[in-house]
This record gives sequence, C-alpha cells and structure tokens, in this order.
Amino acid sequence: MKRLAAAKSLIRIPRLVAGCVRSLRPKSRRAVVEKKSARKKRILLVDDESALTHICKLMLGRTDDFVVEEENLGIRALSTARKFRPDVIFLDIRLPDKDGHAIAAELHSDPELRDVPIVFWSGTIRHRQEVIANAHGCWPTLSKPFSHDELTELAANPSYR
Repeated sequence: MKRLAAAKSLIRIPRLVAGCVRSLRPKSRRAVVEKKSARKKRILLVDDESALTHICKLMLGRTDDFVVEEENLGIRALSTARKFRPDVIFLDIRLPDKDGHAIAAELHSDPELRDVPIVFWSGTIRHRQEVIANAHGCWPTLSKPFSHDELTELAANPSYR
C-alpha cells in the first residue's frame, strides 16, 4: 500500500508543478515601472509537496521582492507562522496531517496572526473559484497548477481577483 501511495505521489508532483517549472524559464522583462518598498514582503508557503514549495520559493525569489519560508507539515504551520511573522500565507487545503481550514481557524484565533491574509491553494479548486468562505472569513484562492504571474500577483496583493 505504501508503495502505491509513493507511486501516486511521484506521478502527481510533476503534474502539479509543471506550470511552475515552465515559469522559471527566462522571460523578457515587461516595461512596468513600480515603486518598490524598502521592506521585502514575507511569504509563508504551507503545502505537503516539498517540490512545489521549493519551486514556488525559487519563483518568488527571482523577483527580489519577497522573503519566503516553506513549511511542509500542517501541524507545524502555526508555530512556523509565529516565528516567521509572514505578510501573506499560502495554505494548502488538503494536508495529510491537518486540514487547511483548521489551520486557518488557528491562525485567525491567534491575536498576532489574525490579520495576516491567507491564500488557499489546492489542486481541487476550480480555476473560476475565486474565494473560499468559511466561518473565519473569505479567502482568495489559487488553483494548481498556476503560473509565475498568478503566484507573484497574489503574493504582492492577496486580495480577490
């Protein structure tokens, strides 16, 4: 049974990150002039797929506007958030050890983290589903696979598209 689960995981990882890997290829720079803030935005990526969080960290690191921390265990998401003090949290809905909605509830109940925007990301979200509403608020979503532009847009401005 473990062997089958490992095989499924190996098959799933490339499909989830295929769009992300394509986004790492060199692109021509857009002629967009933006004012850069002196402080880099702190982004916490919470997902059980370490390959995905690592690729996203590389993608966000290319812009030089973000400091990124990865967490691959749901049970450690709250403690990592407390230590790291993120400006935005990308949170997988379906983690094997803890539900993303439960983690969001814990973050919302923490007085120091309650105002940190959460972006739910998952392979089960439809592309047109822009928000997830639960008892703790409405959160923007990012469906997997996604592009470099979609990721950086939500990291820079985690509001509803």
